[in-house]
Amino acid sequence: MVNLDMSKYSIVTLDEVESTNAYALENMTFLEDSTVIYTAHQTLGRGRYSRKWIGDGSDNIYMSFVLKIFGTNDFPFPNLTQYLSVVVCDFLEKEFKINSEIKWPNDILVNGCKISGILAESVMKNNKIEGIALGLGLNVNLKKETLDKIDQKAISLSVLFDKYFDTDILVRKISDMFFENYNNFVKYGFSFIKNKYISKCGFLGKNIQIRESNQKKNYFAKAIDDGGLLLAIDENNNVCKIITGDVLC
Repeated sequence: MVNLDMSKYSIVTLDEVESTNAYALENMTFLEDSTVIYTAHQTLGRGRYSRKWIGDGSDNIYMSFVLKIFGTNDFPFPNLTQYLSVVVCDFLEKEFKINSEIKWPNDILVNGCKISGILAESVMKNNKIEGIALGLGLNVNLKKETLDKIDQKAISLSVLFDKYFDTDILVRKISDMFFENYNNFVKYGFSFIKNKYISKCGFLGKNIQIRESNQKKNYFAKAIDDGGLLLAIDENNNVCKIITGDVLC
């Protein structure tokens, strides 16, 4: 069963690593449940679809939660990234009074610019999930001149507040918030965060374009269902359940 005693967790701090998720996956057998892998200097970070995470090597937050599952069939794995996206939104709001939005399925935007991305990966052993690496990248101390060189719209805490932040302190606060309600998320699944998640989805009720693999399709974003899937109406007026893909507009 899942370890539901989340009152304690441990943090492993690395001076530099190619990717906190890669480190977690490679060392999953030896890492304990509820371990947080953290570095301020990441060299080969990845986002969804193997996209390179912006700002690699900078003094930002790159962290992964190691979550181990034993013999459970109802663990809400598909919604883990959505849970973390809600945690990040709450963190930005409570810590900095920042109003953020979620861009399907789990990118975090501030003023329409990306500040955070999330990626979940798993290790399989004997056809069962041995553990999950839930990775988070948060732009903290990226400077404006660096952001200006990035193709996609991006922003950082440093640009928003014109100051330097201690990432060690922020990692501890994010971890505290993640594990504070993790028990309830495991117990109730997406329903535990549904209302909060929906309240942060600024694309709902709008015409959107979704990129699935190499295709772009137009939809009307209707709702988020009880399982966390996006219900969208296509150009033929059919209601579709969107499982993967990125909202482009």
